[in-house]
Amino acid sequence: MTTAFSQIRHADGGAYYQGDPLSLADAQIMLNDDILRRRVRVGAYLRLDGGRLVLVNGPALRQWVGRPVPPPFNCPGAQPG
Repeated sequence: MTTAFSQIRHADGGAYYQGDPLSLADAQIMLNDDILRRRVRVGAYLRLDGGRLVLVNGPALRQWVGRPVPPPFNCPGAQPG
């Protein structure tokens, strides 16, 4: 049996979602879509709190200009594919 959530609250108490019951997987997909659309901060996550689903906001978005990108394998002896 899958648990369904008809409400998701922000950690500060405001409503993030109210409607038809969603599974945890569907709620995560909705959150991922909202992060992609920049409606929710990058790093936000869902947390279970006493049987309720809570959205915890991540850190603020930051713009990095000229930030170096680390190599894909940054350990000794690793061979890039």
